[in-house]
Amino acid sequence: MYECPNCGSNLKFDIAAQQMLCSHCSTTLNPYSIQRDQDAGEDDAYDVTVFTCSQCGAELLSEDTTAATFCSFCGSTAILNSRIGKGHRPVHIIPFSKTKEDCKASYARMMRRAVFAPKELKDQAYIEKFRGIYMPYWVYSFEKKGEITFRGSTSRQKGDYLITRHYDIISEVDASYKGISYDAAAAFSDDLSGAIAPYDMTACKPFTPPFLSGFYADSGDVDSFVYEQDAGSLAADDAFRRMADDSVCSRYHVKEQRNSYSLKNALRPECTAAESAMFPVWFLSYRKGDRVAYAVVNGQTGKAAADLPVDRKKYVIGSLLLAVPLFLILNLRFTITPGAALILSALLAFVCAFVSFSQMRRIKEKETRENDKGYIFSKQKKENEQRNNGVDDSWVNYAETGQRKTAKKPDSTTIIIRIIIGTMLFSFVLPPILTFTAFLGGNAATLTTIVIVFTAFVFLVPLYRRQKNVWKISVKELFPVLAKPFAAILLAIVIILWNPVSDLYYYGGSIISMGTVIWTLMDIIGRYNMLTTRKLPQFNRRGGDENA
Repeated sequence: MYECPNCGSNLKFDIAAQQMLCSHCSTTLNPYSIQRDQDAGEDDAYDVTVFTCSQCGAELLSEDTTAATFCSFCGSTAILNSRIGKGHRPVHIIPFSKTKEDCKASYARMMRRAVFAPKELKDQAYIEKFRGIYMPYWVYSFEKKGEITFRGSTSRQKGDYLITRHYDIISEVDASYKGISYDAAAAFSDDLSGAIAPYDMTACKPFTPPFLSGFYADSGDVDSFVYEQDAGSLAADDAFRRMADDSVCSRYHVKEQRNSYSLKNALRPECTAAESAMFPVWFLSYRKGDRVAYAVVNGQTGKAAADLPVDRKKYVIGSLLLAVPLFLILNLRFTITPGAALILSALLAFVCAFVSFSQMRRIKEKETRENDKGYIFSKQKKENEQRNNGVDDSWVNYAETGQRKTAKKPDSTTIIIRIIIGTMLFSFVLPPILTFTAFLGGNAATLTTIVIVFTAFVFLVPLYRRQKNVWKISVKELFPVLAKPFAAILLAIVIILWNPVSDLYYYGGSIISMGTVIWTLMDIIGRYNMLTTRKLPQFNRRGGDENA
């Protein structure tokens, strides 16, 4: 802790005053005027109190010796055990400029639109648990200086001919970019950090430990090279946009080369610096079982983002309140026959099956966090160290495997080839389908076509997706999800083929089919809640256990 020079009480950083403030005698001091002996100098580390959560093993660094009341990462209310450790000294810091009250106001504005969110997320006692945490970031700087050559063209109409002239354009480039930032903590998911971006880098200050007093901080565990290529691509895209908008370049249709790899590669700048920094985040966790939902607020701009699960009771009540007037209105204008009711229920089952299938793929992607580069790098780094007896070759391993997960967008030739293959396959399948449905006739043909088209869609769409390994879901995982809606569709087909005289069979089939649809909808909500929550953080590098 930092002692007040007047009364010896604890000094904490005050957001409103942007100064160190003594809560006892109201003395204010400049953070840069305070230095403890162990923090003096330009060492790469500084002494901090390390709070370790007994539930998930997360580490929170602090310059304040006050014990935490709960863990921001897993929501545990256990008191955190503390110890003294060393923290890596960042180069920059953006101090908190939004107070806790500002944070709560931003969160409340966002939650007004969350009609079906669990009531706990709007409870004032819960909202009071917001904690200020400095999250680690990498801040990149780029430069591009020198001469580049790229293609340009002009076109003009002359009679029935279009005359196009091609040019080699030589341009001198002098561009620099500073402040492109990416989070450096594997625990902080890329989608959450991206949701509250950007930060205003003009407010960056040289780091000094007193800024942390009264807050917590997470230590970085992702190396700078992980996001260097992404940061460089952002700079190259901006350079291309500025060049394309130039009056001279626009005359030569440079903007039409938006997908030109050669021009963007020529404009790609060189990374001149990757500096560590700490950015302010207000952090809140909502724990249910072994899953956690997060709410984060940018501590500088007040921009809020959150994982928002759906309360099933609220959803059912809201659906009933909406369904009753809709039913009455439609009943006044339309007469639904027994056969139409059965087909309608089968169509709803088809929609549920498609939504369920899409959700399963998204859940698989999220559970593996395959698109979170920081997490993948941290995981591979630990695996490498265990395999190589402490030797870290994460650069090589990540370059060979991690980067490949972000596949390039297929070029136009690849897309055309895929379309031709898909068309050929469909041309072989279509005649038997039409013959079979024509033989069945009427409603049976409609339902059979729905089933076949859905199956073809499920199996052929992956041909056009970017990922190489689209099928990441095993049949064992997929069968329980699609069994219920397909059973409803099959029941409808059987009744229509049977064509009983009594309407009771049609109505009975419709009721059973709709019951299956409602059951499937409840499953969809459950899977949606899986998508909006995450597994209990498992920080193996810190001794955590997600099943704790």
